[in-house]
Amino acid sequence: MLDQVLFTYRFNLDHINHLVADLSDDQAVQQPHGLLNHPRWTIGHLAFGSNYAAGFLGLESTFAPAWADLFMPGATISSDGSTYPSTTELLTALKAQHERVAGAIGRAPQSLFSQECTDEFLRDHFPTIGNFLGYIMTAHEGDQIGQLACWRRAMNLPPAEF
Repeated sequence: MLDQVLFTYRFNLDHINHLVADLSDDQAVQQPHGLLNHPRWTIGHLAFGSNYAAGFLGLESTFAPAWADLFMPGATISSDGSTYPSTTELLTALKAQHERVAGAIGRAPQSLFSQECTDEFLRDHFPTIGNFLGYIMTAHEGDQIGQLACWRRAMNLPPAEF
């Protein structure tokens, strides 16, 4: 099953890159029709999530501390482009986080995945570390990919065929 999760995680990264490949940095912070989650925030949020997942795999955080408040769940999202790193910087960070998690999960002992989730807030939804890792690598990213696709339509951009 791990091979399938890793496949989806790689596929998600390619899909995200494809969805934003034709955007300028100015476009990537627009919030059309009241949509808050613009591409630059979404990419940073996914990098934040993967970095958080890396902690469950025993890795130290490599996420820029100055970025944490920008991209954590519940962060205030702004259309001011100067608030955020560039799209290129964010995609680079997301790729780096994906590589860290994919490498570490492949080396992790099977017993880790059945251990109780150590984050009390998450434990209500994800009883084990494996439950959370599976979610963050597949469903969470899929949800954000869907938001990127909807954002493109709200911007009257053509669908990014993949």
